[in-house]
Amino acid sequence: MKKVIIATHYTLARGYKETLAGITGKNDSVFAVCAYLNNTGKEDLVESIQNIVEDGNEYFILTDLGFGSVNQAVSQFLSDKIHVITGVNLPFTLELILAIKNDLPINITEMIKDARGQLMDVSQMTLISNDEDDE
Repeated sequence: MKKVIIATHYTLARGYKETLAGITGKNDSVFAVCAYLNNTGKEDLVESIQNIVEDGNEYFILTDLGFGSVNQAVSQFLSDKIHVITGVNLPFTLELILAIKNDLPINITEMIKDARGQLMDVSQMTLISNDEDDE
């Protein structure tokens, strides 16, 4: 079974999980790990991940900052069945959750490319659109 662990600094992971549940419905295959709450440290983060991971499942651990302490801590779990993807945004996370939920093929490289395309300066798009309208 494929599962997703969202591990971030503070409560961002919980926000992602709640938002995803609002969009896609409750999903028992999504876990939120909020690091460094209530004076917890790296050891608590690692223990939280260890408590979730079970043999036989495939995991996608999503982290917020590429060179951040959360990503550094969870990278020790990398294996054939545990993937770590960092710098995630909601479009990427949503696409991954929907692929898992609907038993679709997962192409992380393509999903990352698509998610990057969701990051844009809307004010620039409005300026371009207005310029085209003026012509």
